[in-house]
Amino acid sequence: MLANAMAVRNTLETPVLSELAQVAGVEVCLVTPYQEDEAKIAGAMPGRFTWADMGNPAGRPLSLSHGPRAVVLRRIAERAFMRLFRPWADHGNLAYRFNERHGFSGHQFKKKMPPLRRQREAVAGNYVDPSLGKPFPGSRTVYNLLRRIYFNAWYSEPGVELFFDEFQPDLVVIHHLQNTSIRPWIAGARRRNLPVLGIVGSWDQPTTKGPLPPGLVRVLVQSQAMADQLIKYHGVEPSRIDVTGWPQMDFYKTARIIRPKEELASELGLEPQRRFILFGANSPRLGPHEPGIASHIASNIENGRYGPEVSLVIRPHPKDDQWETRFRPLHKPPQVVALPAESGRLASLVNQLAHASIVLGSAGTILLDAIAMDTCALFIAFDGGLKKNAIESIARWTEIDHYRPVLDSGSMAVVHSFEELDRSITGYLANPDQDSEGRARCRAEQLEPFDGRASGRLARLIAEEAEKYANV
Repeated sequence: MLANAMAVRNTLETPVLSELAQVAGVEVCLVTPYQEDEAKIAGAMPGRFTWADMGNPAGRPLSLSHGPRAVVLRRIAERAFMRLFRPWADHGNLAYRFNERHGFSGHQFKKKMPPLRRQREAVAGNYVDPSLGKPFPGSRTVYNLLRRIYFNAWYSEPGVELFFDEFQPDLVVIHHLQNTSIRPWIAGARRRNLPVLGIVGSWDQPTTKGPLPPGLVRVLVQSQAMADQLIKYHGVEPSRIDVTGWPQMDFYKTARIIRPKEELASELGLEPQRRFILFGANSPRLGPHEPGIASHIASNIENGRYGPEVSLVIRPHPKDDQWETRFRPLHKPPQVVALPAESGRLASLVNQLAHASIVLGSAGTILLDAIAMDTCALFIAFDGGLKKNAIESIARWTEIDHYRPVLDSGSMAVVHSFEELDRSITGYLANPDQDSEGRARCRAEQLEPFDGRASGRLARLIAEEAEKYANV
């Protein structure tokens, strides 16, 4: 089950799907929220790969009365019970309590944000409203009780139940474990004693998204740093964790994908000899300061502050539906190229990262991508021309738990003013080897195994687990 857009991207837009197709004798049904995934999945291995709609996995509408009488009665009783307890025992409440108990830095400053900003964080899966933790937000006893209530085995959704009964899997794989949509799948698997393999698909999730569900027989993570967090905070036994590497970074080790700079320059509308700064922008929620930063850099490029033949390439976040008003006014090739917001086209991203002189951003994964490619990375830790209070300032993002070790590794410049920004850009353009040792250290800590075979490892581990339980 690919529970959200990130899980879909990390499976269908990486080599994971083709690696799974090479595993003989395994029938796979991939459950996603998007109809357009069906053709891609079925085409990967006709006859062995099928698709199901996460919102309607049975393929037809079913009433709450569908199923054996005992199941229906438990379903109705559970819904009545949860109507009373939902204010205290939903996913948001559990995530808040989990993060509060562990004192994560990002959680601590986000819960002090204004109410409207906290609501926007909740949309992104970050539950930081203090009302969620009442009463006794730090109580382990209350947390454990509410977690048992939330993950009770009486809960069921008719469509999920029928899907399990018809497909009869030997193994359930859930990618993105910390959200509400997986709850009926966990409950249905537990009632049937089906093994569940979990994939934690992003480096921020162990310290931002709340608890893992119960009953996982194996958990796959991208790095040893993530594994250490699962052991420390989530109580997962080391023997149940496997480190695969980052499947979405396998392309960075694929030589045939990286084209000559002349081809990329032509695509961007630049002369091949021009050096370019790649601005990996965030969504409007996280990047209100970014247009001002980009405008400052564009002005300095035009007046030659950074030297001759330097360009700024702005890459908006895929979910930025305001990119035309935020960045398009700056579009002035060859000095500034403002690309459209789009998802996919990972090969283009790989080439942009490989040929950029500097990649800059604010608390985005794209800076880790730059480090993977050994490209100079620059962390913007100030609000540009905006006046923000201490809680809402982008400077606080340097405190976030999963990002702090990256900054401590010495892998990138962290700038707190326009003056520091200009100094760092000039320094990196003059000496691309600056901070190369820190980048190497960060790759070792955050990306290993970084060998282009993460997708194959993930597919192999899934196949091994499925074979183990198929023989039970």
